[in-house]
Amino acid sequence: MRSTGHKTKSKTGATHFQSLQKGFSLLEMAIVLVVLGLILGGVLLPLSTQMEKQDRDETQRTLEEIQEALIGYTMTNGRLPCPDTNGDGIMDMLTTCTNNQGTIPWVDLGTGKADAWGQLFTYRVTGNFADTTDGTGCGTPTAGVSFELCSTADINILDASAGNPVASQIPAIIISHGKNWATTTSANESENTDTDTTFVDRLYSNNTAAPFDDQVIWISPNVLKARLVSAGRLP
Repeated sequence: MRSTGHKTKSKTGATHFQSLQKGFSLLEMAIVLVVLGLILGGVLLPLSTQMEKQDRDETQRTLEEIQEALIGYTMTNGRLPCPDTNGDGIMDMLTTCTNNQGTIPWVDLGTGKADAWGQLFTYRVTGNFADTTDGTGCGTPTAGVSFELCSTADINILDASAGNPVASQIPAIIISHGKNWATTTSANESENTDTDTTFVDRLYSNNTAAPFDDQVIWISPNVLKARLVSAGRLP
């Protein structure tokens, strides 16, 4: 009987110990999962940020390539190209550039056509800097050049919708509408999707209340004219 009692006690003690062991294992597992969640959260967020930075850097390089190509095109042809309005990569115009806003004529320029998110670049140009008529009426026209040293462009860039000027009298501007181009509700970004001559360029912001991830680059009228003077296309 003693032997049986001893065995019962031993069995009960072992069962209690095993139960404690199992309980500690579940607790430890929960702690490990929490720690792993924190670690993964800390790793994945910077990874997402890094990937977006890579996309923005790639897009910026393409924008700068397009900017140089536009200047090169103007030095060769005496005018800026008109926009592409039907998506085939070829500018659309007759003798005048009546459709001043569209997408980059990447076939004519020999550049990339889209940003890192697959969206075509928006391109706006001042019409009398892109037509086939010599000069703009402000002075003596130069043969084969669409504008003159005294010509004034019509594109203006602000630091916010109804904000302060960043640049004025710009002949051409190129825009990537960023990662959120299909869903944006930002007033500042909306200014870059209408068809007027006012645009916004400001610092990147992922604030959900006022996001701004557009990337904007433009052609300076002074640089453009100076390049044509240096090339002997303007007096």
